[in-house]
Amino acid sequence: MLLAATAILCPLLCGCRLMVAAGKMVMGDPLNTSAFEFQTGTNLGESGEKLLIICSAPHGTLLKFPSVQLDIVDRITLHLKSRDIQVVSSDDVATWYDDNGEWGDYSELAKHFDARYVLHVELRTFSFQEPSSPGLMRGRSEGTVTVYRFGEQDSGLREAIFEQNLRVKFPETYPVPRESNSEDTFVENLLDRISLQVSQMLYDHRLTDTMH
Repeated sequence: MLLAATAILCPLLCGCRLMVAAGKMVMGDPLNTSAFEFQTGTNLGESGEKLLIICSAPHGTLLKFPSVQLDIVDRITLHLKSRDIQVVSSDDVATWYDDNGEWGDYSELAKHFDARYVLHVELRTFSFQEPSSPGLMRGRSEGTVTVYRFGEQDSGLREAIFEQNLRVKFPETYPVPRESNSEDTFVENLLDRISLQVSQMLYDHRLTDTMH
């Protein structure tokens, strides 16, 4: 009985896969609505409004990775600009941070750069050492992604309109031996992964490109 059911089910499953593949060939890989648009009803690319990106991390993380904040801002900026989202230059943001030593008041930032939205990536953890395994590397990072919307520049009104938890484990399946990858290269790949995962919260993307 089981063999008979399996014999019937296998062609059906294969047929379903073929239908999905054929559907993609005809219709294309469908776009997945971004979490930001789903939650707020706003498509950042179509709105034409300017977005400013900042990143913060704990003092202990900055001691080990001094440039992590600006590295993530730069990477997210590139991703969003490639999707026609108006983003304040990461170089200008870096200059602001260098001059002030901190991000300061978000409303002051928004007013200075004439930005309607401020994206704040708050990293609570950032590491690449596999626990209890000094010969292995696996990146982990947790935090919060928040978008604030500002009213008229003179009003200084700020409203948090979007918030999502950020959890990254890279690679997902198994850690990487140290002898197969340098620490610097691995950290660069981890930063890329975090930045893409954050960016995909803000723009529509193909289902096959979704980061888990």
